[in-house]
Amino acid sequence: MTEFDRGEIFVRVTDKSGEEFVCALRALKNPKDLTPEEKENCVDSATVGRYAGDIRIQEK
Repeated sequence: MTEFDRGEIFVRVTDKSGEEFVCALRALKNPKDLTPEEKENCVDSATVGRYAGDIRIQEK
């Protein structure tokens, strides 16, 4: 995973198997179609819960 800037905007995305991830908006080409390469730059939802105060998630 790459490093992200504090205050960067993230979005929730779901892969084809239904697993939810949080990804930096700038790291995605199409949030509706998460590629394996893009998923490497995302964080699974369980991890995000531990750092919720540090991650700004743009809700739909």
